[in-house]
Amino acid sequence: MTEQNSNEAALAQQIGHLTGEIRAMHAAVIASIEHLREDMRRVETSSNARIDRLEDKMSSRFGSVEGKIGELQTEDKRIIEKVAKIGALGGGAGGALVAGMVEILKRMG
Repeated sequence: MTEQNSNEAALAQQIGHLTGEIRAMHAAVIASIEHLREDMRRVETSSNARIDRLEDKMSSRFGSVEGKIGELQTEDKRIIEKVAKIGALGGGAGGALVAGMVEILKRMG
C-alpha cells in the first residue's frame, strides 16, 4: 500500500503541477487578450481622430470652394448684364442707323 500511496501522491502532485501550469497559461492568454483589446482601442481612437481631422479639412475646403463658386456665379451674372446692356445699346444704335439710312434713301428718291 505504501507504493500505491506513493503513486497516488505523485499523481496528485503532477495533477497539481499541471493545474498550476494551466492556470498560468490561462492568465497569460487573458493578459494577451486584454493587451490586444487595449491596442484595438488605441487604433480605433487614433483612426477616429484622423477621420475627424480629414472631415474638418474637407469641410473647410468645401466651404472655400463654395465661396469661390458663389463669387464666380456673381461675376457671371455681372458679365451677362454687361453683355445684355451692350447688346441693347448696339441694337438701339443699329436701329437708329437703319432709320437714318431709310430717311436718307427716302430723301434721295
